[in-house]
Order: sequence, then structure tokens, then C-alpha cells
Amino acid sequence: MGIEEGFMQRKVLMVGCGAMGSALAAVWKKIHKLTIVDPIQENCFKSIDEIGQNYCPEVIVLAVKPQLIPEVINDYKCRFDDPGIVWISIAAGVPLSFFRTHLKANQEIVRVMPNLPARFQKGMSVMISNHSEPAVAEELFSCVGEIVWLHDEIQMDAVTAIAGSGPAYFYLMVEELEKSATELGLSQDIASLLARQTAIGAGAVLDNMIEPPAMLREQVTSPNGTTAAALTILMKNDSLCSLGNILKKATKAARDRSAELGQGK
Repeated sequence: MGIEEGFMQRKVLMVGCGAMGSALAAVWKKIHKLTIVDPIQENCFKSIDEIGQNYCPEVIVLAVKPQLIPEVINDYKCRFDDPGIVWISIAAGVPLSFFRTHLKANQEIVRVMPNLPARFQKGMSVMISNHSEPAVAEELFSCVGEIVWLHDEIQMDAVTAIAGSGPAYFYLMVEELEKSATELGLSQDIASLLARQTAIGAGAVLDNMIEPPAMLREQVTSPNGTTAAALTILMKNDSLCSLGNILKKATKAARDRSAELGQGK
């Protein structure tokens, strides 16, 4: 069954088409009537002024940088004031309260934190709405991966640190494994293949096994073996440089930055 099947076609206006926007657009354009506005990207409108006056979307997806949201919302709320439009923001850190003060009181607003694997329908999108949980938002993001609804917006900063920024942590791990492989004497080509395919394979196991990650790790780790030797370094409890402690500090920094963005910093 193709991704076009099982989803109702929607008229979607996407404002901004950077890395995350283009990942969503890669899937949505196969299903929905997608209109994109971005001053830089090719094959899309460069500004709101280029959109036909009779055009009215069902959904407006704001996929611009957080710092641009105030300018964009002012331009688009005047042009598209139909109360039936669902507004969706994927801008990190911008709270629902901002949109409540800039849009009509009865306007449906959804804040979503997706991530880049959405391009391959393996994304993780965490969502929260000011009113209900609109079906159109659920449809849009369920076709690019898994979704979960929050009921407490304060959790969104933590979500951003884990799911939104999370892919970069894994890419860094692959990058560092590749560097380590070359330092151990392997060629660049072999090092790249080993690091990348090991990550892909580990992800496939997580995708297809119900066991928790700790159990999967134990299955790979023979007592006194090579994996155990490496994990002794990565999991050293009394070390501030253990992988666990580094990740705690890193995700806290990401969470705090998300909160700062929400305050306009």
C-alpha cells in the first residue's frame, strides 16, 4: 500500500521550507495539495503576495525559524482569517500562548516538535493543542512517523531536547566512530561503511524488537569480551565523562535553550 492510501487529501500551506520543512514536504507532496512559501528554496512561492487571492488552505504550517514567527504570523493572519483554518507551528520554543495572543480566540492552534527522519516516514512528532486534538494535525504527522500528544506544554522543552535534537546526537556518534576507526588503522571508506551500517543495523533492531535497549545491549556484551571493555569506559559511574553523564548535560542544555527561545532570547 502506498503512502497516498489511507489519508485524506488536505490543502496545506507551508511557510518556510528549510531542513525540517523540506523533510515533511517530501512526504506531504505525495498525499496533499501542498503550497510552499520560501524566499530561498526553488519551485515555491517567494512571498505571500504571489499566492492567488482566492486560495484558502485548510492548514497553515509555520516552519520558519523561531525568531521569524512574529513577523510571519502578522503577515499571514491578516490574509488567512478563516476560523476553520488549523494553524500548526514546528518552531522550537515558541509557546501556544504566543499564538493565542496573535490569532482569533477560537482558532485551532497546534504546536508540534517533529524530527528529520520524517522524510523517510520514521519521524517522531510530539504535539500539543490549545483546544482539542484536531484530526487534520494527527493525519499530517502520522503519515511521516509516530506521534504522541502532550497535555502539559512545559514538557515540550524536554521533548525538543530528546526527539527534536536527538538525531544529531546519533549522527555525532557515527561521526566519532568513523574517526576512531581510521585512528585504529582502517581506511576512510571502510571506516565510513562500518560506522554508518552499524548505526543503521542497530536502529533496525530497535525498530523490530520489543526488548528494551538495556537488554539489547546486554545481548551484544559477552562477559570480559571486547564490547564489555569498551562499555567499561563509556559507562564508568564515577566519571563525569561517562556517556550517561555527557548525555544528561547535553540534553539539559538543549532543553534550557528551547526554554530561552520561548522567551525570545
